[in-house]
Amino acid sequence: MSKGTVLVTGGTGFLGAHIISQLLEKGYIVRATARSASKLQSIFPKATAEQLQVVEVPTLISDHSAALKGVDALIHSASPIYGQGVSGQDLYSGAYEGTVALVKQAIAAGVKKIIVTGTFVNLFDADFQAAFGTRILTEKDFGSITSETIDLKNDGMRVYQEAKTLADKAVWELAHLHPDVDFTVLLPPAIFGPQLSPLTSSPSSLSTNSFVKMLFAPEYAPNPIGHMIDVRDAARAHVLALSTPPVSGRDKRFIISNGTFQWKDVTALIRSKKPELASRLPSETSVPGPQTSAPMDTTFAKEVLGMKSYIPQEETFLATVDVVLEWERKFGDKA
Repeated sequence: MSKGTVLVTGGTGFLGAHIISQLLEKGYIVRATARSASKLQSIFPKATAEQLQVVEVPTLISDHSAALKGVDALIHSASPIYGQGVSGQDLYSGAYEGTVALVKQAIAAGVKKIIVTGTFVNLFDADFQAAFGTRILTEKDFGSITSETIDLKNDGMRVYQEAKTLADKAVWELAHLHPDVDFTVLLPPAIFGPQLSPLTSSPSSLSTNSFVKMLFAPEYAPNPIGHMIDVRDAARAHVLALSTPPVSGRDKRFIISNGTFQWKDVTALIRSKKPELASRLPSETSVPGPQTSAPMDTTFAKEVLGMKSYIPQEETFLATVDVVLEWERKFGDKA
């Protein structure tokens, strides 16, 4: 017997595909959006048309009203990815305007449970100083970005951070206006691990696994991210949120994180477990740049969502290396 119908946006994405996989495994009917129905169906060839309903949606700002009809819950995991060729306006439209419009459409359609994928960068100001500090960050922290301070001409990472933060704030404004709707926002850091989403010749198909691809170089590339989570744990948190009731007096905004890591430790792990790759890694005397290291309080997610344990970091990073090597085999490129 089905547990209900869940609409998942970004079904062919790194996180979205894992969310769908876990939902199907637990007996939910999934309605998923994607730019390409055939691409999404190819990820789940054993799912019947009843188990997995695919709705083609061309952009993140497209009207989702038809897809929302009759669903019991919405999981909005789709998001634009900053990178070469992606404008500040694209990031703002997809991450902020698209999210706010979708949530409003879900409320209008009578959806009573809405889960939105945020990001841990929503906890910081644009200068990111708190991310490298010693103050413990909690789910009550927000970056100070406002619609007046955002500048779409800034670099992509900053516009992405600001747009995601504005969307997070807007979601809670809507939540407080509609107390009859159960809202959850999840704040994962960098996501790594095995991929279900199809790899293409573009390195962007690796999503944040491309950060590990960057290690295959003579020196460390600048990458300030130092917090991580396995994609399977991030997906599990979204699925757990479906059955988590409202919490009296508190917004269900959860930091989900497996702690901090160092790129130097990741290269040491690869060198140890896959010695054939050692010559392709930065030398042992090479020094990576600073990484985010602020302590984060995940107690709320542990107590309410049940996120009491996480997949070991070693397992996650080795799975990520396997994805990068698969990408190389398929497309003949040395990272």
